[in-house]
Amino acid sequence: MNEQKSTFTTKVKTYLAETKILKNCCKKAYLYGKQLYKEPGFTYIDREYLKCPACAGHFMRGVFIECGSVNSPDKSNHLEIKVNGTPEADELAILLSENGFDAKISKRRNKSIVYIKDGDTIFGFLSFIGAQKIAFDFLEVIIEKQIRNDCNRKINFETANMQKTANAGKRQLEAIEYFYKTGKLDALSEVLRVTAELKKENPSVSLEELASLHEPQISKSCVNHRLTKIIERYKEISNKK
Repeated sequence: MNEQKSTFTTKVKTYLAETKILKNCCKKAYLYGKQLYKEPGFTYIDREYLKCPACAGHFMRGVFIECGSVNSPDKSNHLEIKVNGTPEADELAILLSENGFDAKISKRRNKSIVYIKDGDTIFGFLSFIGAQKIAFDFLEVIIEKQIRNDCNRKINFETANMQKTANAGKRQLEAIEYFYKTGKLDALSEVLRVTAELKKENPSVSLEELASLHEPQISKSCVNHRLTKIIERYKEISNKK
């Protein structure tokens, strides 16, 4: 177990151990959970210990203290409970499902791992077993990460668009420069020559700004269509791909 995972797991377990359980049936469920997964070879969870609606959460509190771990929320989302074999893991996954938690099962060496990777589900599980304060701290970090990720995606998208626009502008100016240098402007229609001249004189303006320079003014899509046509004629005449 890595250090950040161990540190956060210890924080959760310490909080759970120090939080009082008020109802006797919940105390029994908690102790049953702590003891059950120490016993090798059991095949089912005795529902007789889960007498009230809160008992399942306290049972899982005991199980988590004995067998569980959870990553710090500023790292990857991962909560797991390590048990001896498949029957124990299956029973645990069923109980979690009954209480609204979708858990997966995997094998690691000679152990079975019941795990959750969804941040919202981990938040719900921590609340379910009584670590509400830590659960909300966890959720706050998850939300901050989501905001950062959304911002990064937006920046990457905008950067990609800027690069695409720059590349398109470079191709357009290359084509226009070819017609001027070779004296082949006659290969362009009159409207294409007008747009080519305006683009040559204003190489850094946007499509919208270029459209407004035309007299009469044309639409942005019309400008884009004309520039595309100029590049097509350039490729046809110069045999460029």
